[in-house]
Amino acid sequence: MSTPNPIDPEDRPENHGEDLDGRSTAEQTHEQQVLDALTADMAGTTAAQLATQLVPVIPDGGTVGRTVTPHTDRITKTRDGLRIWGPAVAATGAAAVAVAVLPLPGPLALYVVALAAFAWWHCAGRPGPADTVRMLTAVVTDTYAAFRQRVTRLDERRHTYEARRTSTDPGSQ
Repeated sequence: MSTPNPIDPEDRPENHGEDLDGRSTAEQTHEQQVLDALTADMAGTTAAQLATQLVPVIPDGGTVGRTVTPHTDRITKTRDGLRIWGPAVAATGAAAVAVAVLPLPGPLALYVVALAAFAWWHCAGRPGPADTVRMLTAVVTDTYAAFRQRVTRLDERRHTYEARRTSTDPGSQ
């Protein structure tokens, strides 16, 4: 039998009826009886009263954890983007430096640019022509929407500042 993968639910022991802790049902029953007896002995004692006052502590990483947690999704997304598109960006940078610095003849410069394009195509998952057009359309549409949203926000800010600047009401400043 192969080593179970704890991440894959199909490989987990509880999904195959395997008991990996090595204790029999009788041993588990005995352990539960002992715990029940100790719980009964502890009822009404000072220790039981103190135990009811305990508040569970959720480890959140303290100040650093509370500061970093809101940003983890963005950091993870950036890391994944760099992992996926990093080779294409590096190939494009190398191609730009090679074409700009080295005295390459036309066909060789075109070959270097084609290598950079191949890197982008490869990092995109080697899509076919239809998927390429679909992906490029989605990228252009998303970029346009983000640009439009940014311009709209900047226009609203400019309008707010301009209204505040030209206002004749002395209490608004």
